[in-house]
Amino acid sequence: MALDGCGQICKVLLFLVNLLFVLAGMGMLCGGLYLRFSAEGPLNLDLKTQHFVFAVSVLMAVGAAILIAAAIGDYASCSENKSALGVYCGILAFLATLTIICGVLSYLNIREFCNHVGEFYATVYAQYLIKKDGIRAIILRLFHNAFDCCGLGGTLQTIMQETDTCPQKYSLMGISFSTSTSCVTAILADLQASTVLGTFIGIAGLMILAVALASAVWHQSSRSVSSPPPYVLLTSSIPLSSPSSATSTSVLLYSPPPVTDTAEVI
Repeated sequence: MALDGCGQICKVLLFLVNLLFVLAGMGMLCGGLYLRFSAEGPLNLDLKTQHFVFAVSVLMAVGAAILIAAAIGDYASCSENKSALGVYCGILAFLATLTIICGVLSYLNIREFCNHVGEFYATVYAQYLIKKDGIRAIILRLFHNAFDCCGLGGTLQTIMQETDTCPQKYSLMGISFSTSTSCVTAILADLQASTVLGTFIGIAGLMILAVALASAVWHQSSRSVSSPPPYVLLTSSIPLSSPSSATSTSVLLYSPPPVTDTAEVI
């Protein structure tokens, strides 16, 4: 199915957006699985809390849904399959609606939402103190740079010698110390309801953009199927033996020369 210039641009943009969704979905799913099944300390010490398990489960579910939708979207955009494009639009529209609902609920219950985020951070930080793995270090750096904080903050952070993920760290006589505040306190104080709502709305807006691009490709595909070809080959048969035909057709027939019998001539 041939698309015009606008359709080709929408197709390329849709592929790029789906590529972003694939990366995000794989990161969320793989990160959630890693956090869920590596949350045990030495001597089978359980380092999971209820908030942590809930957050990781939501992370895995959302990552799997985004990854499936992105895979369908890549197939639909490359093959221009109308059925796949319809399924893709339906899944993304549902996810965008669910994201907006979650954003509104988080906005209305911002204190409870902040408590959940603070509990999740505290659990990941406690796991990092024991495991020292890279995935948890990346998660902690994201929190530390976003809220300009570090762990327990101040003197306690310096005593524990856990300043490698802090955004602000100094060295004095070979001792690293941090002047950042506690992250749990910073999350509860600095996480604003408008920021949370804006984040959810931005994610939903990206999904709606993908739905709009897929709809444009779908309409272009439908138009290319329903439009007639640029030329039509017409074939008609006109009987040559009918003298009453309205259209007279001149046909030049080739007749071979008469054969002369050599014996008669002689």
